[in-house]
Amino acid sequence: MRLLGIEVGEHEVRIARGERAFGNVRLTGVERLPYADAAELDAHLATLAAPGTEILAALPATTVTHRLLVLPFHDSRRLARTVRLELFGQLPDEPEDALVAYELLGRVTEGSAVLAVVARQADVAAHRALLGSAGLSPLRVELAPLPAWNLLPPSLADVALLVADGARSTLSVRRDGRITGLRALVASADDPAMLAAEVRWSLVALGGIPSTLVVAGADVVAELATAVAATTGARVAALGEVAEVPLPDLTAGAVAAGLVAGTAWRAQRHLVLAGDEGEGAPAFRRSAALALAALILGVVDLGLVHHRLAAREAALIAATRTEAAAMLPGARLVAPRAELESALTAANHRAARRGPGALGVLRELSTRVPATLALDLDELVVEPDGVRLHGRTDSFGTVDALRTALAGSPLLSDVTAEETRATVDGRHVEFRLHAVRRPGGGESS
Repeated sequence: MRLLGIEVGEHEVRIARGERAFGNVRLTGVERLPYADAAELDAHLATLAAPGTEILAALPATTVTHRLLVLPFHDSRRLARTVRLELFGQLPDEPEDALVAYELLGRVTEGSAVLAVVARQADVAAHRALLGSAGLSPLRVELAPLPAWNLLPPSLADVALLVADGARSTLSVRRDGRITGLRALVASADDPAMLAAEVRWSLVALGGIPSTLVVAGADVVAELATAVAATTGARVAALGEVAEVPLPDLTAGAVAAGLVAGTAWRAQRHLVLAGDEGEGAPAFRRSAALALAALILGVVDLGLVHHRLAAREAALIAATRTEAAAMLPGARLVAPRAELESALTAANHRAARRGPGALGVLRELSTRVPATLALDLDELVVEPDGVRLHGRTDSFGTVDALRTALAGSPLLSDVTAEETRATVDGRHVEFRLHAVRRPGGGESS
């Protein structure tokens, strides 16, 4: 997304260009376009219109009235309902076309610190119309010089910012990481000594002179910096020296550059007088943020699934190696899975050659013996090479029937009755049968 920050000065237009990708903003250039009259201003603005560019503008602080308020609560809805009443309670009059905006500066011991401003809707509309006549539709109109604070590093927690811009010069102060003072200066930047004197007593009135004073704006000259340093006793540095953004004219175009820098997702937002916050690129950014969050969650979920699958695969590999080592003791395992499968196949072949086990033989016997035979077994032994049965029945014919039934099994051969005799009481026949197990299960008969 291409970005364009515009600040219309008294005799020049300051332009900052940038690019935003994935929430990060890169400033690509700052320009100063001087103009002599309204026609030349319109001509300059007309050259800036480009499709797909996000336009950001700033209204000078001299066109608004502001107050720093401390309200005894933090809820945003209560702030929205209370700021206007508290603001007009401190002003002598309320304009008929008043436009009220505020920015939450942070939490304090007493509640919430708020910067509230009142502007005339006609002034804001005129500024938007000036840009609109050149085909520029600003997404937001912010209050100068606040956007310039986006360029100062957070490490400068106790610092003042002087923006020298002719009769529109301003002074703002940041203490403990939040704005604590804002003043539109009366003295002109054309008189460095007078402006420096006003800066000094304004800082005293705003809580004291900080250790560092940063100067920016189109009228920053060496004489002004020297006068401010001598009058205030503070360390004076140009914005370009502390902002760590290697761009020409950054100091002069501080507000325009700050408008662009303020579009980063992590940037500190400042007071917005007008804008289309629910439409266009911001709405797209919110949708893009949600889509990016969903993508990140999807990637994390995929990573977790991959991690679980990798852990499961590692466990299976370890189990395979353990089983292969147990089945092939002493063998050097190169491909445990393949070697284990080969060993299992060989074991199955050997088992097939040996025929079914004891359970298979018992199952075969229960299937072959007719249910009508009255048998009372005392002993049933399944050995590797044969089967032995000892018991009693009701007749010699039943013994022959049992022998014939077992002889028909593909698992047995040479079924013989070794001992067959009548019991002592003469009511039963005692028998002993022996059968040889066929290798490999034999053939069906």
